[in-house]
Amino acid sequence: MQDVSIILPLYNEQGNARQVVDRILSSFPDDIELIIVDDGSTDATSDEIPKDKCVYIKHDTNQGKGIAIKSALNHSNRKIVAFIDGDMQDDPNDLLEVCQLIRDGADMAIGSRFVNDISDKRYSNKAVLPVNQFGNKFLTFLINTLFGGNLTDTQASIKAFQTDKLKALNIISSRYEIETELVVRSLCANYKIKEFPVQRYERQHGISNLFDIPFGRFFFALRALRIILKGFVQWKTM
Repeated sequence: MQDVSIILPLYNEQGNARQVVDRILSSFPDDIELIIVDDGSTDATSDEIPKDKCVYIKHDTNQGKGIAIKSALNHSNRKIVAFIDGDMQDDPNDLLEVCQLIRDGADMAIGSRFVNDISDKRYSNKAVLPVNQFGNKFLTFLINTLFGGNLTDTQASIKAFQTDKLKALNIISSRYEIETELVVRSLCANYKIKEFPVQRYERQHGISNLFDIPFGRFFFALRALRIILKGFVQWKTM
């Protein structure tokens, strides 16, 4: 795994940060480049980060997930780059599978929480709230329809790329809409995208900095729809 950079953006993930770092490091048998961005946390997240085991980047104020990922990407020196959120709702071991898809020839790989076979459901209603699932499926349907995709989970937090292909996308998103832009840009660039089914767990510590805030879903939807519109009008024709 010496060809892999793992990017972990964190914002107020006290109680989760050390757990997810330990799980990432134990999941990979060989050396990886772990890049952690503390995006202006105001709790004790920073104290949980083993700074001797990672490339550590600290933002003085919260700038958003998109900015955090772009900050980390500037420090990535491996052929493959993968992302995971720091809320411990995803299994870091699944990073192995999406990275393997990149080695096998994919330009982009997604850890999908939604599978077609209902008997293989990998989450509870507390792990993925029905309203969030509905919004995800709507955005995924819209993206597939407008950009010719065949994906099941465009908003997944576990993703991997060939590093040079990711850097070539010139991502502009600053916050959570980066998940939408990564997929839209990749489809516009005709990247080979593969999905791998992953597990989703309930949050044990803290709150969602996307949904558990006033009008969080509304503002996210506006940002995501703006990216989709920009992609259809501008990027699709490039």
